[in-house]
Amino acid sequence: MAVPLRVEILRAGEEHAEQIARLAESRSLNGPGGIRGSTEGGFLVSAYTEADYRSRLATAEHFYVAVKGGQVLAFLMAYSSDQVEPDEWLNRRIKTALGSFLVIKQICVAREAARSGVASMLYYHVLDQWHESPVIAAVVNDPPNDPSAHFHHKLGFQELTRMTPPDGLPRVVWVWRKPREAILHAQYQIAVDLYKHEDNLNWQKLNNFFYITAGLAAATAFFLSKEGAGGSLGTVLAAIISVIGFGVSLGFSQMLRFGRQYLLARKEAVIELEEYMAWHGGERIVNRRTSDPGSAYLKVSPTGAIMVLLPVLVSFCWLAVLGALLAH
Repeated sequence: MAVPLRVEILRAGEEHAEQIARLAESRSLNGPGGIRGSTEGGFLVSAYTEADYRSRLATAEHFYVAVKGGQVLAFLMAYSSDQVEPDEWLNRRIKTALGSFLVIKQICVAREAARSGVASMLYYHVLDQWHESPVIAAVVNDPPNDPSAHFHHKLGFQELTRMTPPDGLPRVVWVWRKPREAILHAQYQIAVDLYKHEDNLNWQKLNNFFYITAGLAAATAFFLSKEGAGGSLGTVLAAIISVIGFGVSLGFSQMLRFGRQYLLARKEAVIELEEYMAWHGGERIVNRRTSDPGSAYLKVSPTGAIMVLLPVLVSFCWLAVLGALLAH
């Protein structure tokens, strides 16, 4: 029985140059005649020839191919900032701001091997070996490339900046830095503290809202009672308080709405850190079981929506009181 062929990651050599050039041409953003976008599914910007790839075999610190049965399914070419050419506008700008780095200049996967994990294999092969400086990857973002963003996030990259070089194609620059455990632990604790602080702040807002509402309701009842102003004056004062109560309710509903958004943003930051730490042996806590069927509430708690709706409901009550006073 034949043994299934497996994908191997090899250092690119002269014997691979022709296949690399053909693969790159099939995925080039510029098709025959230099027409931009004429190649379906094209994304490579640099129009390298076979001679260019052969010259990079000796100069690029990292030039690998994913091979299966002698066929090149994908390749990755990366080199340090010392190898950046004078005409590489974007990389030279980043070098000025960031200093030394390794740039993943090109990664290309054949159509038949797309979404098979080959790209991740090539990335990890480089990241496992490179520790001297940050690793960057500039991705064309016109139209917005959400799959690329998800891919780089999963591998631990963070968005560094966005630039539009002279070629007019906007880029998102992703950066990967070797994780430092002490910094990760400190940032995780800060993220959790901010998350808890935002949650407590929302409950304090709701608590204060109830106190203010109770006070306004008591004042309304007093002015309408015999002990208060009574008569038309009491009705006018009660109507004014109803207007104030309506405005206060709407104001607190907005504060709680934005507070809930801040809370979800803090929670997302904690989840991202947990996801990253889980790849390095940590455990998911806040993010545990959120992907299970019927567990969407773990990501967006219904309690937050109820907190926002309560002041809205009270504002309708104030409107009803105001309407009754005006009718009277």
